[in-house]
Amino acid sequence: MTEKKSKLSLVKFNKADSLKGKHILIVESQNSRRAVALNKAVFSIGRHPQNALVISGNLVSRHHATIAWLKYSTDTGQDDYCYWIIDGKGKRQRSRNGIFINGSKKSLHRLQSGDIIIIGSETKITYNYIAYSTDTHDFLNYCDGDKTVYKIKDDTNYKETIILNGDQD
Repeated sequence: MTEKKSKLSLVKFNKADSLKGKHILIVESQNSRRAVALNKAVFSIGRHPQNALVISGNLVSRHHATIAWLKYSTDTGQDDYCYWIIDGKGKRQRSRNGIFINGSKKSLHRLQSGDIIIIGSETKITYNYIAYSTDTHDFLNYCDGDKTVYKIKDDTNYKETIILNGDQD
C-alpha cells in the first residue's frame, strides 16, 4: 500500500486568520535586527528591491525564498492552514545557494514557531507564531495599533530623584 502525498494549495490570508495570532519573522544580520509581521498570502525574500523583505549579501539571490500561506490537505480529508517557506520561486526557479532550516538544506518546509532560517552567510531569520490569548491580548493590540508619542501624565520632577548605591546604609 502506498501513501498518498499531501496536497498544498495557495489560499488568501484573510482577517479571520490574523485574529488567531501573529506570524512574526525576527531578521538578524551583522548590521541590524528587526521584526517583520507576516500578514499576506505571499511574502518574498531576496536581494531585489521589489521583495517584501530585502536582504543584501554576496550569497543572497535576487529572489531567494518565498513564504506562502498554504492550505495543507491530506488523504484523510483534514485541512490545515499555515505558512510554508519555499526555496526561490519554487521548483523551476530555486535560489543559487539554497535555504537552511534548523541546520538542514531544504527546498520546502512547513514553518513552526522557533524555526531558524539561514539565508546566505550573514542573515538569520527566526519564525515565531504568537497565538492570541488573554495573556497576549495587550501585546498584539500594541503591534496592531497606531503608534503614539509617549506622554507623562503627571507633573513628576525627575530631577529630584535620588539614586542610592547598593553599598550605602
